[in-house]
Amino acid sequence: MSVSDMVKMALRNLWKRKLRTFLTILGVIIGTASIVVMVSIGIGMNESFQKQVEEWGSLQVINVYTAGNNSYYYDDSESTSSKNDKKATEITVNTIEEFKKIPHVEAATPVMNEYLYFVAGKYVADASVQGIDPASMEAMGYKAEQGRVLQEGDSKTLVFGGDVVSNFYNPKLSWRMRYDSPSPEIDILNDKVMITTDWNYGTKHADKAIKPIKVDVVGTVSSGGSDGYNVFMPIKELEKIKIAQSEYEAKKYNNRNAEKIKKGVYQSAMVKVDNMDNVKEVQESIKNMGFRASSLTDELETMKETTKMLRMMLGAIGAISLIVAAIGITNTMVMAIYERTREIGVMKVIGASLADIKKLFLTEAAFIGFAGGLAGILVSLGASKIVNIFAIRTNSNMLSSIPIWLCGASLVFATFIGIAAGYLPAKRAMKLSALSAIKTE
Repeated sequence: MSVSDMVKMALRNLWKRKLRTFLTILGVIIGTASIVVMVSIGIGMNESFQKQVEEWGSLQVINVYTAGNNSYYYDDSESTSSKNDKKATEITVNTIEEFKKIPHVEAATPVMNEYLYFVAGKYVADASVQGIDPASMEAMGYKAEQGRVLQEGDSKTLVFGGDVVSNFYNPKLSWRMRYDSPSPEIDILNDKVMITTDWNYGTKHADKAIKPIKVDVVGTVSSGGSDGYNVFMPIKELEKIKIAQSEYEAKKYNNRNAEKIKKGVYQSAMVKVDNMDNVKEVQESIKNMGFRASSLTDELETMKETTKMLRMMLGAIGAISLIVAAIGITNTMVMAIYERTREIGVMKVIGASLADIKKLFLTEAAFIGFAGGLAGILVSLGASKIVNIFAIRTNSNMLSSIPIWLCGASLVFATFIGIAAGYLPAKRAMKLSALSAIKTE
């Protein structure tokens, strides 16, 4: 029996029993739609979590810190008698070069943080300043909304976060007047901008000994995320400012015990990994070097873990629906065998092989699974839109996302379920005696 003849015969047999076929296919539709929608909600939740975390920063960046805040730490694994003071691992230029040699690392930069004041005409703004290697800023995933990001060779240059630009105010006004006054319009890329460590700049309490430093603002990054509230500058320039301020305060207040800034020793570092899938591996390598390392992927994994049970339950509910549909297919095929006993006997008598009879029933079951799976995918696409509309209106994270691979996998799975459900009935049809089948009315 040729393939075309078998397909035509299978479709003709299904069409003869339209109502039963439709009801069986309906069960597959419901089962497929259920499992697709349930799985899509789990996928949508993960994508929603990822987008939420990406607003905080890059998922491919690892933040590195020294092993402890103190100059010395103890190894708890050693006995009390053998404990010795061990110098905490420092982050230096050499350390950064070691990070760059780790497989899958694209870029690495030391990081220094300070809180400074910025001057634009008669207006000032305070913000957290992050000093980084200017050559690595673009590699770290920072994108300029206006102008450009820091580049190799930059010195006294700044990149402003969009939210800092809107925080300028007139320091001569009272707090109440500052609050009631509209934010001044600052052309941050073209106006003259200076940086100072004097928190009283622009007021009668200003320290005249502290001279503001003229800088060039070359770009801004987008508002809304954590980067929007930061100002970025070359780490060497920020280091000079911190050292000068430290020496000035020690001299001014005659404080010999004032903290001294070590040149070339940094608070932390950032490491950019080529792919999010390799972040954990690189993170472990850095920890093995004696540093603390964390990334936003840790937060993402925690968020996914909290909803893991919910996603498993949703998938199980969909799977149960499809199993019920498989039972319906089996029932339909068994009933078809009882009704077509004589037909099966005639097929055997005229020379149809047992394999052909088996393939015929499996083909019919496969068509039921395929048709139900295809229709179920279409139903699930509509249901997904309804779920998303409801989730958006209620500000819920339970969004639905149906990628192409899920549609393809669902169609293949539904077809496979159909074939699997039709296997035992097909085997039963093979075992029927031709003589007794022909005698059956």
